[in-house]
Amino acid sequence: MQEHLPHLRNLVLSSLPENEFEALSRHLVAVDLPIGRSLSTPSQPIEYLYFPNSGLISTDATTAKGEMVEVGIIGREGFSGLPALLDQPQMSHQVMMQEAGEGLRIRSAVVRDQFLRGGMLQRVVHAFAYLQMVQVSQSVLCNRMHSVEQRMARWLLASADRTESEALYLTHEFLGQMLGVQRSTVTVTAGELQRQGVIGYSRGRIEILDRRRLRTLACECYGIVQSAYDRMLRMQPPASAGYLLP
Repeated sequence: MQEHLPHLRNLVLSSLPENEFEALSRHLVAVDLPIGRSLSTPSQPIEYLYFPNSGLISTDATTAKGEMVEVGIIGREGFSGLPALLDQPQMSHQVMMQEAGEGLRIRSAVVRDQFLRGGMLQRVVHAFAYLQMVQVSQSVLCNRMHSVEQRMARWLLASADRTESEALYLTHEFLGQMLGVQRSTVTVTAGELQRQGVIGYSRGRIEILDRRRLRTLACECYGIVQSAYDRMLRMQPPASAGYLLP
């Protein structure tokens, strides 16, 4: 598998012992994940799971009118399509690429079969499910209780953590959709952060210039979720197979 999967950086797959990885590896297909690509849609079967090596996956709650708000993001620490492993073959939310990347695709039935065998995959999936629960529940509180500036700061920090980059590529319109606010509100809020020298914005590219200052502007939701990620990722076993790259 080394020659076929030379850029394996996904933390779920890299946590597996060699025998469990080999059971999946013959079914894994390397794929590009361009921005905007739909990974699953509401009320449709989850045919594939996607394990990103890079990029950012967004899980969005939508209304009948097509309005949406982001309730979770996933980087290379996880994968899309979790309900398929929990005997729920359909998603209730829209799942799409928010930042372009690349990764691995595999039929959900193959992973579910291995998941039901127990072992490290089951343990890692349970840990990832817990992280998703923390993130979604905190997003509900955040969207209800905190200001747009606090929410934007939290979202920028969390996205940067998941992509491992201080530069994010997105428009004000898209950011407004993710935060559930008007584009004009995003423009005003982002403009104030730019005037303070916290971020830079140009042609759909937002760069975090002062992470420490942005951290002080974010609500406590960022720290709560990030602490859960840090704690769970520290508990992950080291990769044991030679084909896994850092």
